[in-house]
Amino acid sequence: MRKLYFALCLLMPNFAYSLDAQVKGFIALDILNYKKISRTKDAMDVGIGVLDLKIFAEQDNMLAAIKLNIDGNLAVQNNLFEEAYATYRGIPNFKLTLGKGVVKFQNLHYGVIENTYQDGGTVLESENSWRKISNKALLSAAYGNRALGFTNTFTLWGDSQEIQFDEKGNPKYTASGNNPKYITAYQTKAVPAFTTQKQLGLANKFELYKTQNWTFTTGQAYYKNKLQDKASYAVDFGAVLDSTVWEYWLDVIYGFTSKSPYEAYTTYRKNEYFIQTGLQYHIDTIWSLVTNMEYLHVKDQAHTYTNFTQDGVAYATDSSIDKNGQTVVSTSYKIEAGVQHQLSKSSFITTGVLYEKKIAEKNGIKDLTYIKGVYNANAEAYQFLSSVSFWF
Repeated sequence: MRKLYFALCLLMPNFAYSLDAQVKGFIALDILNYKKISRTKDAMDVGIGVLDLKIFAEQDNMLAAIKLNIDGNLAVQNNLFEEAYATYRGIPNFKLTLGKGVVKFQNLHYGVIENTYQDGGTVLESENSWRKISNKALLSAAYGNRALGFTNTFTLWGDSQEIQFDEKGNPKYTASGNNPKYITAYQTKAVPAFTTQKQLGLANKFELYKTQNWTFTTGQAYYKNKLQDKASYAVDFGAVLDSTVWEYWLDVIYGFTSKSPYEAYTTYRKNEYFIQTGLQYHIDTIWSLVTNMEYLHVKDQAHTYTNFTQDGVAYATDSSIDKNGQTVVSTSYKIEAGVQHQLSKSSFITTGVLYEKKIAEKNGIKDLTYIKGVYNANAEAYQFLSSVSFWF
């Protein structure tokens, strides 16, 4: 199989004539957003915090959805849509989805005033590689539902940015200079469909609903491209309680990442451990109290770079890259607490505080205020946020 995208007609064994379409969206407006990070000045932001827009269209056994990538780089080909997929539901308890979207394997859950580390929710920035897998070309098959007591979703996926190769199978580089040429990155191209000969991602998520108000999940993800010597993989375990009074969430992830030397956010060997737990208590139908805690530990060993020759051309690594195979260990944690006030069925105000701290060391040396490739090493941060959120 060379391409993931098959003809959509394989998913449409018959035609229908009724069409139901709807638009759903989410917007969060920051009334007051105050941040203080060690060694920096105070900052306050007022404006749009989050803006999502998703369009659904349904016709008999077919469902299509498009989510606009509003905050993405729209200059990149095929990047206008964060999600664009079609789902066939003509077989009982079975769904087949084809297109571009989010690969399911994690038990993702929002925090209080910031998103989870797994979705970029941090004031100090984080170095974890395993995050929400989005903007991916995918083919997924799901079997099950709440009536059966479980759902299992298996996904075949690939990155929408593929490394380019010459006719001899060698990677193409973005480089400067003449002799030698200094490599800054691989040449990549945005593609609407990935080639399994060049890359392959697999994921599975199992959700169990047997216990009242509880959902238990386990997920696995795998990815390897043509240049990588080792595959990257992750394992996730999660639990969610959703009742009229209490909401509780738990997510635990172990991930291993290895990338080829000139990929974005490259690493030779990275191990990461993540834990999130949170609780929301509904005092009544209007007021609720929310807490969230997260822990992230990352051990990252970089590549050791040497000069080499390819097709008679001498290449060297760009001087901005640390070439000595350093090992960086960082530990981040954050604690959030807040109050949520329901304005209406589809809108609410959240007011809360956050404390975050990062401890990092390079090659066993502690208390460094600067480590290349690490944001805000050995720093702490405070945040106060009040925002109004609205679903439509």
